[in-house]
Amino acid sequence: MTSTPNAPTRGEPRLSMLRCADCNRIDSRQRVVCSGCLSARLLAHEVAGHGRLVTLTTIRRAPTAWRDRAPYRVVVVDLDAGPRVTGRLSPDAAEPSLGDRLILQQAEGQDLVFAPAA
Repeated sequence: MTSTPNAPTRGEPRLSMLRCADCNRIDSRQRVVCSGCLSARLLAHEVAGHGRLVTLTTIRRAPTAWRDRAPYRVVVVDLDAGPRVTGRLSPDAAEPSLGDRLILQQAEGQDLVFAPAA
């Protein structure tokens, strides 16, 4: 794999996405056709979890499955690769400001955990 700005570095959590073989659009959702050009030629693609904080909120009254983690902070991140994803802020992370750089610390299925970039 060649190194690109959106390529993950060794040992860093990766995000599995889809890349359109025709227009190169990267999408975080599973779909049958590209949302940009409607091509059906979608390929598995991994990207680094680097991006900028768009918004965050604190969940104090969590759903039943997450009550043991409350309160927790939910973040929306615009990845450098293009897609926008939702995840959690690491519990021990300092409070970031909008526009701050975040980096993915952990990815288990749809549970993404971010922290401020060093």
